[in-house]
Amino acid sequence: MKLLERYLWKNILGSILVTWISLSLLFGLFDFLSELGDVKADTRYGTWQALIYILYKLPRTLYTNFSYAVLIGSLMGLGNLAANSEITAMRAAGYSIGQIVGTTLKLGLVLALLAFGMGEWVAPRAETRAENFKLNRLQQEVALSEDGAWIKNGSHLIHIDRISSPLAMEGVSIYTVDEQAGGISRILRARSAYRSQPQGRWLLIDVQEQRLEGNDAKLNSYPQLGEAGLLPIRILNIATVTPEQLDARALAEFIRHQQENSLSSERFELEYWKHFTTPLSTLVMLILAAPLVFGFQRHAGAGQRIFIGILIGITYLMLDSIISRTGMLYGLPPLLSALLPMLLFSAAGLLMLRRVR
Repeated sequence: MKLLERYLWKNILGSILVTWISLSLLFGLFDFLSELGDVKADTRYGTWQALIYILYKLPRTLYTNFSYAVLIGSLMGLGNLAANSEITAMRAAGYSIGQIVGTTLKLGLVLALLAFGMGEWVAPRAETRAENFKLNRLQQEVALSEDGAWIKNGSHLIHIDRISSPLAMEGVSIYTVDEQAGGISRILRARSAYRSQPQGRWLLIDVQEQRLEGNDAKLNSYPQLGEAGLLPIRILNIATVTPEQLDARALAEFIRHQQENSLSSERFELEYWKHFTTPLSTLVMLILAAPLVFGFQRHAGAGQRIFIGILIGITYLMLDSIISRTGMLYGLPPLLSALLPMLLFSAAGLLMLRRVR
């Protein structure tokens, strides 16, 4: 039986690997073509830099496509074995459908651990590096790190501890550089800052001001202080914390911070739970693949299997997106929103598997 397990793993893994690489290269090409729209002649961001940016983001593309590659690859691998009557021979040798499915699910656990490691440690760091690379080449000079964001805007150097949304920041320090004097002429430190959309002004709250003139320093305090043209909304949109760029530990810390400050955290909670449910979706895809191969897909060609796999993948993606959005809209617990698509597809796969003879 160990020999049959290794043979199944070899065939399924080979098909998954080919599918995974093919899907990722295809989506990478689409991303590259889309990225060419950001290429600008007055910056250091040209075609080669766009290609490097896409390569930096490749781990995220690989992670996103992983579960769908598992579905299509397992359909191809098991389907080829069924088409060549090898599945029939295994069953004649006493290797039941349940044992075949159990063997594929063992492989699924290994693949789920691989997906978790990629989503937790590789993809977030690679994506952050990609964004920093692009911003630097576009000469926008935004640096993202665990310690907040540094943004350069004209004569202002701005450090932000937390970016809650494109309209709200916390822990803002503004350093105004006087190029003629060759130093910093003014320092503002504010507990928080909010942007008024109609006027485009920033309102700083609980402000400490230092004005540096020669060897003298003047200190002032303001409950509120308005600043016009402090930071363009387009630049702050880029620097805004996105859940996809955070690992589970950083998300947990950010969620705790949001809750302590009575701020909304549902979006980040949903992404936190998806760090665990997304790898487990590889098991769901394998559960779905088995009845399709052993049932009505037994004598289907490769094109039909790929079409069925893509159709199921699109359905899963749409259902996941719909449940996530409606869940946040109607107050569904983030954990349930993350689990529900996986539970529904698992139930459908197990129901179909029970009907297989």
